[in-house]
Amino acid sequence: MFEGSNTVGKKGIDSGYTRGAGSLGKEGRTGRERCWKGLLIVILLLFLVSGLGCAAQKTKYVKPRENPDMYQRVDRILTDSRKVINPYPIYRFQFTILEDKTPNAWVNTQKGILVVTTGLLALCDDNELALIFLHENAHIKYDHAAKNSLLSDVTSAAFTIGGLFLPGVGYGNLVVNPLVTRGYSRSQELEADKDVVNQCHLLRLTPQNYISALEKMRQYAASTGNGSDSTGLFDTHPNLQYRIDTINRGTGR
Repeated sequence: MFEGSNTVGKKGIDSGYTRGAGSLGKEGRTGRERCWKGLLIVILLLFLVSGLGCAAQKTKYVKPRENPDMYQRVDRILTDSRKVINPYPIYRFQFTILEDKTPNAWVNTQKGILVVTTGLLALCDDNELALIFLHENAHIKYDHAAKNSLLSDVTSAAFTIGGLFLPGVGYGNLVVNPLVTRGYSRSQELEADKDVVNQCHLLRLTPQNYISALEKMRQYAASTGNGSDSTGLFDTHPNLQYRIDTINRGTGR
């Protein structure tokens, strides 16, 4: 996701350069490149530190033979939803259950997999799960992952071209790219929420059923010290309270 320009610092860019009136000169450009490189090192260190915590956590999946009831429950909800929701591409996905207390679900569109955590299954009832799966279905239906990847590529290309004319500019992609793509990702989450609101009646449910699921997840996050009613520039999701408020405004509540 964080792609840098490989054009910065190529030999020959400054060949034959002579300082003229009003020009920054080689020294000025070198200083500017050092600033970009310093910023790059700081960003990489931050991602490295945050990644160490994730690496320390061992991923464990629940096998179907270990807990068939869990798998049968998810399969039943998906099958029932497929009867009334069209299109419902998530039904074509395989699904797996991750042993994790954090309530969550997501789709890997490249591998065609829906991941559901044990925490989500424990927290939500079947109606709430059906609407959470409908939210994930919207991500597939609207091809959100591919659109975000394309936006990332376009942003990287723009900085690559800029690096040809202004050495060091390419490093800006490491900051701007995640800002752009994660901001777009937040809008995609709201679009998926809207899709749930527009189609929940097909499941004989209401937006309040979905809000109930989001509220449970918000309370869980707050109880573990991870909850926040604010959204950062690098967040991929709007905060849960904002999503709840947005749904309430959209439904006139």
